[in-house]
Amino acid sequence: MSLFGTSGIRGVVGTAVTPQLAFRLGACVVNGKGARVVVGRDTRTSGRMLENALVSGILSAGGNALRAGVASTPATSLAAKTHGDCGVMITASHNPPEYNGFKLFGKGGGEAGKAEEERIEREICSAKAPKPVSWDAVGRDEKLFSAAREHVDLALSLVDVRLIRRKAPKVLVDCGNGAACAEMPFALREAGCKVFAVNAEQSGLFARGLEPSAENLAETSEMARALGADLSIAHDGDADRAVVLDEKGGLLGLDAQLALMVKEELARKKGAIVSTIEAGLLVRRAAEKSGGKLAATKVGSVHVAREMARLGAEFGGEPCGEYVFRGGAPVPDGIVAGLKFVECFCRHGSLREAAARLGKSHVRRAKYPAKDKAAAMKRIAPEIRRAFKGKIFAEDGIRVDFPGGWVLARASGTEPLVRITAEAESSEKLEAVFSKAEAAVKKAL
Repeated sequence: MSLFGTSGIRGVVGTAVTPQLAFRLGACVVNGKGARVVVGRDTRTSGRMLENALVSGILSAGGNALRAGVASTPATSLAAKTHGDCGVMITASHNPPEYNGFKLFGKGGGEAGKAEEERIEREICSAKAPKPVSWDAVGRDEKLFSAAREHVDLALSLVDVRLIRRKAPKVLVDCGNGAACAEMPFALREAGCKVFAVNAEQSGLFARGLEPSAENLAETSEMARALGADLSIAHDGDADRAVVLDEKGGLLGLDAQLALMVKEELARKKGAIVSTIEAGLLVRRAAEKSGGKLAATKVGSVHVAREMARLGAEFGGEPCGEYVFRGGAPVPDGIVAGLKFVECFCRHGSLREAAARLGKSHVRRAKYPAKDKAAAMKRIAPEIRRAFKGKIFAEDGIRVDFPGGWVLARASGTEPLVRITAEAESSEKLEAVFSKAEAAVKKAL
């Protein structure tokens, strides 16, 4: 049984994710009596149920639970670093509402390592139930009211608030009815923006799909144009992602906005930049032209954050809207990212024009259902190798780089899917590359 993916545990509530699992997880994360475990959650209707079960498990093992309530993933991570010995965020991020799950944070607030996940998985899957402590050693159940405020304060400290207040941009924020509701509208107003907030009710009933994609943000785009917003920011369920729309209501594009952020962070200080094998040519060119050096890791924010720490890097990000900032929480932070893009607009003007100056990017992504994605990848990898010749990266799926482009096939770490990403120097070549990759994947599936 494999519980952990690239970003904790996720699954459909009532089948893969249950109160029984939450209880056992709570008991297992307590590593020594008296351990303080920070617990945050997004707004899903199943969140409070799982929180209560998780906290019961923590208390039964002699640990102390600090409930942060509805809070973003970076706020929960920061609270774990500041107030606890570890932390748990109850979320399924961008997955549909029937999903929920758990992200684990260690002592410093970073995502739990592989060894810790393996220890917890062994204990959860053991036939032997966790032994509860005696009645007089049961832990304490406390409220932690400051998590969101402390995170907003940190986020504001990482941007030029005086510049933003002077420009007073008009910003539309789409919170997706998720954890961003607790922080982002407030953070933007504190920074000096004129704020329009939509989907900002913590109802647990999501007015749009939680993944901030072009399809799910169609109404947000129309509203941005109607309001004449200078830029718009959209979040996923736990606010570790931020997707940006320009003054025309168009999405900047995940590769373009990552490349813009690379340029901005390297303008502050030269150094190493970390991204993943999903990052494309725009990101690499932006790093090189800005005097930085790009290091690539396997997909997953935990790999990005660890490589950042190892290299002392200035910034790390993935082309899905997840960015880790030096000096911030040691996890992807959509709240900080949104504020950084506001600062970028205030400093340079139109984000649409800034993205155009990066050059053209011809990228296509797609996903395909695969019940047994590991078995599917064993069949897909040889097909991709046969279809494309070039430099191969096979530590996470299979990526092949060739003159003028690249292609990547890998199993999703959070859903029963196989994903394809392809990039080429022209739309015509991209179509040929993608068709070839898709044919290889469909043949294997």
